[in-house]
Amino acid sequence: MAAFLYRAAGSPAYDPPPVSPFADVSPDQRYYKEMAWLDHRGISTGWREPDGTRTYRALRPIDRDAMAAFLYRAAGSPAYDPPSTSPFRDVSTGQQFYREMAWLARTGVSTGWTERDGTRTYRPWQPIARDAMAAFVYRADPVL
Repeated sequence: MAAFLYRAAGSPAYDPPPVSPFADVSPDQRYYKEMAWLDHRGISTGWREPDGTRTYRALRPIDRDAMAAFLYRAAGSPAYDPPSTSPFRDVSTGQQFYREMAWLARTGVSTGWTERDGTRTYRPWQPIARDAMAAFVYRADPVL
């Protein structure tokens, strides 16, 4: 995810800090520069752990709801008032990252799935596969 977004931003010049912003990511780790860049840009905040440190959990898959938040932040967190009715049957207006998922629908970055009954779903807690991530980044290009 970090590498996809960094490259979509044009692989900007960036010197990562010598000390990682994340307790579970070392400066010699693959994609360290990209993960540190996400932190630097505010695209990823990671997780706040009970001991006060932040972790990135680099080897865990990312679910589609969190990926929506990354893309929204990568686009600069544009002003957007989400609709009072969700564009997706499986996303409630009160759930975490609702604004971001609705924004993906509004911009056409995500079309979700059309179910047999004609409704659209987003499947927010499903990990995003590399092919879908490539499609999202491609469609997001005009807004990133």
